[in-house]
Amino acid sequence: MAVNLQDSDTPLTVDLGRTGFRTITLDTRAGDFALSVNGVPVFCRGACWTPDPVTLNASPGSLRNTLDQLCSAGMNMLRVGGAMVYESDEFLEACDAHGILLWQDFMFANMAYPEEDAAFTTTVRAEARQQLDRLAAHPCLAILCGNSEGEQQAAMWGAPRESWSPKLFYEVLPELARTHRPDVPYWPSSAHGGAFPHQGNIGTTSYYGVGAYLRPLEDARRAEVRFASECLAFANVPQPQTLARIPGGEKLRSHHPAWKARTPRDLGAGWDFDDVRDYYLKHLFGHNPLDLRYGDHDRYLTLSRVVTGEVMAATFAEWRRKRSTCRGALIWFWRDLWCGAGWGVIDALGSPKAAYHYLRRALQPLAIFMSDEGGNGLFVHIANERPQLIECKLELTLYRDGETVVGSATRAIKVPARDTLEIAAVELFEGFLDLSYAYRFRPAAQNLVSAVLRDATGAALTEAFYFDLRRMADSRTELGLEAVGSARSDGGFDLKITTRSFAQSVWIEAEGFTSEEDYFHLAPKAEKTVTLRPDPGGKTHALRGRVHALNTLASAKIGICNDPVAR
Repeated sequence: MAVNLQDSDTPLTVDLGRTGFRTITLDTRAGDFALSVNGVPVFCRGACWTPDPVTLNASPGSLRNTLDQLCSAGMNMLRVGGAMVYESDEFLEACDAHGILLWQDFMFANMAYPEEDAAFTTTVRAEARQQLDRLAAHPCLAILCGNSEGEQQAAMWGAPRESWSPKLFYEVLPELARTHRPDVPYWPSSAHGGAFPHQGNIGTTSYYGVGAYLRPLEDARRAEVRFASECLAFANVPQPQTLARIPGGEKLRSHHPAWKARTPRDLGAGWDFDDVRDYYLKHLFGHNPLDLRYGDHDRYLTLSRVVTGEVMAATFAEWRRKRSTCRGALIWFWRDLWCGAGWGVIDALGSPKAAYHYLRRALQPLAIFMSDEGGNGLFVHIANERPQLIECKLELTLYRDGETVVGSATRAIKVPARDTLEIAAVELFEGFLDLSYAYRFRPAAQNLVSAVLRDATGAALTEAFYFDLRRMADSRTELGLEAVGSARSDGGFDLKITTRSFAQSVWIEAEGFTSEEDYFHLAPKAEKTVTLRPDPGGKTHALRGRVHALNTLASAKIGICNDPVAR
């Protein structure tokens, strides 16, 4: 942006750089935590940021790439937590340019500070003023937060209530925030509100009901979370090429000390986040993790990659429903600090893990979900966060044995701008259908339901599937999976994947290439074209590899299309 100044003699142009205008408001009435930008309510979703572990400041090119990944995943917020570092000017400029909202903690975390020490308080004021002045020109800044889990830690350690609200975070920092950034809401602590600071249904919380506290998936609804400033921490298993970088290499097993040294854990706990992941693996897929590790370690790793993505996607589906109380949630972490099964949904090499791909579908502005509402049946939820009304067709298809169509229905629908629809799936059919198999009067007529939104041309806008994770994954049948690549002018390939039967959690293995989409479901007799891009800085590779699905033993070898017309 530039300003042109004109007087009688010499015109003057002043470069203002990148400038943004926005109004941020925060509604905390009745225990809510609802952020609006320019008067528009925003469902905030994203991740807690992790700095470069060596330099603490990533290069501008690296920042652009990782924020491109963030935006591609449908995320709109990053939190720089109080246990990290203040980020660089380049980071702030990248957030501005990408339209990413920034939740900024002051650098205090998890402990009591000597606020009665005048010298200490003086240094705090100086540091806060410096950072607030540096942040002044950045429209990305959306929340200023006093600390990370300071109140929660005090409460959990049994400290008296008066110590939960120290003057440092209730007087000193908010006064400075009002003076230097009056346009940005201030919040005392990342977990704050309710009878205790981390009460989920009032204010903000570190939500680990689904996760570290081993609650069932329905706890995401039962907890009535308002805003999760961090959530859904799992030891997310990366792809084999990243595991090969752990000391011990590709032959390393998940129980080995070299693996465990890189598994995140809470200090002093008798468990780690591998154990948390294993808990959900057992409950969602019905396999004892110990038996899998003992007898089929590769299958154990595959299910481990998939299960955390399934849990995250299911949780966000709950939180984006029409009747949900949730206004936002931030994954703990964005990126691993070193190679291993860390908290990040991006690994230490910058490659997406399976969980990232699940989130990438669940967090788009236009998304569709299905939920089992018990005796009320199967429901379809359509979220439209775009500023325009969407006119489309909802198409439901019922399959038996993951292949044979036993029912279908369509309905023309209008999804209002920035709204969410909730539709009982059986409304689209004549008569009663036990789509979620709640009543069990007779054997289920179907074992798979697909829901697709199609535009006026018939193209799919977004889709979702409802099925029994456990039974489908264990079927291990031959699916008729095929994959053919066509060369692109940029050195990549378009990979066309087809299947005869439903393919669960399809992923692509192609050395030297990264797939733009992975771990997706493919409907019976469907096809999908996925772009494979050459790895940056890597050697030139011919396309070789295989396409896998969770519910088959027979992977598909990638073929090459030599027909120039087909390209």
